[in-house]
Amino acid sequence: MQAYELSERHRKVLSLVTEKYIETAAPVGSRTVAKRFRPPLSSATIRNVMADLEDLGLLTQPHTSAGRVPTEEGFRYYVEHLMEPEPLPEETRQLIETALPEEPPGGWEELLRSVTHILSGLSGFPVVVTTPKLEFERLVKLDFVPLSRGVVLAVAVSASGLVIHRLFQAPEEVSAQEIERLAEVLNQRLPGLTLEELRRILSSELENERELLEEIFRTLSQEEGEPVIEGLNRLLDLPEFQDFARLREILRAFEEKRLLVKLIDCCLTARTPQVLIGHSQAPCPFRQCGAVVASYTWRETPVGGVAVIGPMRMAYARLVPLVEFVARELSRRLDKLSS
Repeated sequence: MQAYELSERHRKVLSLVTEKYIETAAPVGSRTVAKRFRPPLSSATIRNVMADLEDLGLLTQPHTSAGRVPTEEGFRYYVEHLMEPEPLPEETRQLIETALPEEPPGGWEELLRSVTHILSGLSGFPVVVTTPKLEFERLVKLDFVPLSRGVVLAVAVSASGLVIHRLFQAPEEVSAQEIERLAEVLNQRLPGLTLEELRRILSSELENERELLEEIFRTLSQEEGEPVIEGLNRLLDLPEFQDFARLREILRAFEEKRLLVKLIDCCLTARTPQVLIGHSQAPCPFRQCGAVVASYTWRETPVGGVAVIGPMRMAYARLVPLVEFVARELSRRLDKLSS
């Protein structure tokens, strides 16, 4: 972000315009800001400050006679420098703790569905949760099932209960007995290791099978299942998406599962929730939209992410603590589930 040297007055006006726009989705006039400004300032002074902010690219005026709205850059400045996260109400914490099952019969898949349901309901926006990544998981078992000549099904089971099925190509001269023996060797060394740890250990030990091992590891490291999505119907109630062309555009973005996963993956190593605003802030694939993303962990290792996605004017001060708490509760339950 560009460095802005804003006076306290300019910061206050930008904050008031942004918060009022989040509340109403309508351009904000100088008179509205003047009523909220303390100590009081005249509407004329407020207009001059708003004009300065417009010259800096932080505010824009949709129509000549209209008030101002924050630009993407204005929203980013607000989130990074002006926003004060709201404490999460105790009743909301209790609701989340009650709604997320401690030991769901359907395992981690049911747990992720519960997360999308409760978070979409509390946020009022669509929610995306990516499935755990096998490359971060500690494995407990690997099975190889020859299906036809040169085609083998790999089945990997992780300590957290994740089960991954992948097809890979084996050299035709490799027999079913050799593949079975390789599985035995891998499972002897496997319990408690990640794929990368197993690769490092065995690459020097199994020289003759190195090419086949690399193919297996490459296949198992490929992208996992599709993300869990809920709440797309909530877009229909938002003024930003009353235009059919605009609604169709964002729905197409949600159909690009690869982009959704990429958006969340870029935030997995962050220790705190991340706010992404607008398509110009790579890799966010949504024009004039925003996202609040937090990673969830298994035994303190990030394995997936939770994201609330909606219009650019989302109430980030409320959503950041909400998404952070849900991700933390999901992590706690995953640890308990895998134990």
